Amino acid sequence: MIKGAQKQLIVVRTQSSPYFDEAYFVLRREIESQKHKKTDILKEANRILEESTLSYQSPQKKKSKHFLLWFLAGILCGGICALALCFLLF
Repeated sequence: MIKGAQKQLIVVRTQSSPYFDEAYFVLRREIESQKHKKTDILKEANRILEESTLSYQSPQKKKSKHFLLWFLAGILCGGICALALCFLLF
């Protein structure tokens, strides 16, 4: 048995993430529960989770933006070609 291997752990359950069910945070040894309120530690854990989810952008949204861009570019090129063909014929 290992002595002195006790760690404080916070488990945050996520519901909005398509990839993760839970996030685990291991507190540093110098953090004492008496000095810091439990709500402050949970707020910090939630802040870290929010930062990581804000940087996440789903591939589906990226793909739809690229599709729309290429679709509009194709319509524009088709219109230019049609105008050029009309001027050449008349």
